Amino acid sequence: MSKHQEILAYLEELPVGKRVSVRSISNRLGVSDGTAYRAIKEAENRGLVETRPRSGTVRVKSKKVAIERLTFAEIAEVTGSEVLAGQAGLEREFSKFSIGAMTEKNILSYLHDGGLLIVGDRTRIQLLALENENAVLVTGGFEVHKDVLDAANKKNIPVLRSKHDTFTVATMINRALSNVQIKTDILTVEKIYRTCHEYGFLQETDTVKDYLDLVRKNRSSRFPVINQHKVVVGVVTMRDAGDKSPGTTIDKVMTRTVYMTGLATNIANVSQRMIAEDFEMVPVVRSNQTLLGVITRRDVMEKMSRSQVSTLPTFSEQIGQKLSYHHDEVVITVEPFMLEKMVFWLMVFFQKS
Repeated sequence: MSKHQEILAYLEELPVGKRVSVRSISNRLGVSDGTAYRAIKEAENRGLVETRPRSGTVRVKSKKVAIERLTFAEIAEVTGSEVLAGQAGLEREFSKFSIGAMTEKNILSYLHDGGLLIVGDRTRIQLLALENENAVLVTGGFEVHKDVLDAANKKNIPVLRSKHDTFTVATMINRALSNVQIKTDILTVEKIYRTCHEYGFLQETDTVKDYLDLVRKNRSSRFPVINQHKVVVGVVTMRDAGDKSPGTTIDKVMTRTVYMTGLATNIANVSQRMIAEDFEMVPVVRSNQTLLGVITRRDVMEKMSRSQVSTLPTFSEQIGQKLSYHHDEVVITVEPFMLEKMVFWLMVFFQKS
């Protein structure tokens, strides 16, 4: 275990409210002030400690994980709506919303199971929504017919009422959806790691022959090594064991200096370390350093690239954002962007007809 990881493990074991400082950790664990400072900053990013005015840095209770979905109860909260009926369905997951401004004939194509219809005082449309398993949010503070409330209670589908207008309610829900998406887009190790039984691991008493058998079976060449208590004590690679006798035990050939990570660590931080130090695999451990699984560089890169592709604007969208009129010409300017280590500018002129 590295000094950095030793400090993090020490901080995790501290009782809530315990004060810590660079000097105290440096003296207690025999590390440099710089190492202690970096570990405290990472612990702060993980939510283990918090720096408070006049109190200094203290151990805090880990924050709850942010929600990654919206329920109808949360829709009611963000829109300031009262629940008129269907309270039993408030914990159902919300999928999408529609605004009921169309005719009865056309509205059916906009109703989806688990959806929400935002509508005014249109009783027939409200009933159609409930018949198609959609919750109803009535805007403008209008009264809701008893038939609608009875149907909602029978189906356990919420009917909400807000004093706000339709545009304001839709804006509130959009903002909530955006916030949830942002929280979901923050990738952590927990979302992409492989379990140790899925990926493979070795014990320090195993032999080089066991390692080579695992390489052939799992088609990987780098594995975490654990002791009898399941604590990670090293990593073994083909460079370590490839030219050793088959009967040699793993503890004699493994690399003992191991970079490890936890479930809550941001993938961006892990990827930087993996690239900088050329790690193909990093063990994922609990706070007591026992093995949970691994993350591989390939998995990290694939996940991050998919995330970036889905969120970055397209080339056409970038051009559209820079469309403007200048005298008698339409000017499109694309700002500098990187493509295969070369920088390009694009300026296109169109003559107005």
